[in-house]
Amino acid sequence: MLMKLFFVHTLHLICLCFLTAQSLLVTGSTKAKYRPLPFEIKTNESFPYTVIENEVSQLIFYYSFNTPNVSIDDHILAEESTAFGSNYSQGTWIIEASLDLDHIAELKGEKIFFIDQQFSQGNISVLVTGNLPGRTLLSLCAMPSNGTMSHGTTQCQSENMSYRLFVERRHRPIDVAFNIVLILLVVLTNVGMGAKIDLNVMKTELKRPIAPAIGLCCQFVIMPLIAFGIAYSFKLDPGITLGFFALGCAPGGSASNAYTYLLGGNVSLSVTMTLISTFAALGLLPMWLFTLGTVVYDTGDVKIPYENIFISLLGIIIPAVVGLFLQRKFPKVAKMFVNAVKYIVILMVVFIMTVGVYANVYVFYLLSGEVLLAAAILPYLGFLLGGLVALIFRQNKVNIITIAVETGIQNTGIPIVLLRLSLTGPDKDTSTVAPVASAMFTPIPLMIGVIYVQTRLYLEKRKKNKAGEAEKTSQNRKEEPDVVLSPTDNICLVSSPVSSQI
Repeated sequence: MLMKLFFVHTLHLICLCFLTAQSLLVTGSTKAKYRPLPFEIKTNESFPYTVIENEVSQLIFYYSFNTPNVSIDDHILAEESTAFGSNYSQGTWIIEASLDLDHIAELKGEKIFFIDQQFSQGNISVLVTGNLPGRTLLSLCAMPSNGTMSHGTTQCQSENMSYRLFVERRHRPIDVAFNIVLILLVVLTNVGMGAKIDLNVMKTELKRPIAPAIGLCCQFVIMPLIAFGIAYSFKLDPGITLGFFALGCAPGGSASNAYTYLLGGNVSLSVTMTLISTFAALGLLPMWLFTLGTVVYDTGDVKIPYENIFISLLGIIIPAVVGLFLQRKFPKVAKMFVNAVKYIVILMVVFIMTVGVYANVYVFYLLSGEVLLAAAILPYLGFLLGGLVALIFRQNKVNIITIAVETGIQNTGIPIVLLRLSLTGPDKDTSTVAPVASAMFTPIPLMIGVIYVQTRLYLEKRKKNKAGEAEKTSQNRKEEPDVVLSPTDNICLVSSPVSSQI
């Protein structure tokens, strides 16, 4: 027993010594990495600094050398002179400028600057041009000129010399036109969606509220949590991350009704779920952004304008209410909108794939491997978990298909319009990347399922038709009389009355 206690205490003592030594090493390395500099660097610019795409911005940094006796103790000065040479506090220094994301912005002109203590003060000019909307970090690395330039190692004396840059697009007339036309098409689509809702069918579905309730929970619990996991797991641009989270909190898309029909689901349930989720998004989407959104985007430079989002979302929901009103009061006008919906959707797809791609070609340059992976995970897990939850609650096959489809398909138009109208800075452009990328991956498993289901139905119908034709032929044969001629009949046929009399 004593040996056991001795062994345990010895082991604890060894672990304590190891942790203490490790802490001292880390502290020592940190102290060695960030030594006091014999000069200060300041700038009159305010950060985050906004750089316009395809334009060169000039950032001026002012340096001033300190008196060594005032800013640095003698023993520290001696340490630095030993480590870096006698020019640590006197002589020439090197300042290297770099960006952490070269595809977002790049440096033009000089990247390495030499400053000399003979000139107690001066300035350096860093030229930056924006390539794509987003965020990047400008770093200034300082070290003595007699040392070996090694950016990012313990020789770089650049603590507190990092500056955030925002890259924004200069919006052109085509961007304004694209936004206006897209908003108009989304509004007309929602009017048509509200006009085609059969309230009697909805009442019938709501009398059995289990399936719609399951769908609503899947839409606004499972999908936001999946989006939250993606936002927390993938280190993406904050604007792109915001786009993914907003997409996960969006209501179901109207395309789910068509896919439900082609996959053999419950179309009435699908239409009911789409309408319920659209109206529920008015409160639930801002609620998720206000709760989990603050956890994901607590970075200090991401501001979620909740009032703008609520107003924009209200502007998208109101057309659906208008459609319901037209259906009740002006059925002929409502019928015109219902007939025009499919053409409006086709027009919107063509418009986005042509004018939209031309006006927002930057989106495809921001589609990294992580973005594409996240764009596929969001709808695919929605399909899987939505169907699994419906199966756990013992829904029939038709409802399982419907809930799975309705959960995975999001209304991508809502987050695009919502964030474009609500956000500022680079986020209003980068937030579009997530809905566009997700829209590219969402139809893939659905189309595979549609091909499988429709092929099976075609083969079953063909087999049934063949069986029906065979049965019909057999029935016709049974109805036809069998004619058998006897030898006497043959004689009668060839004999005449005259010959018989003879």
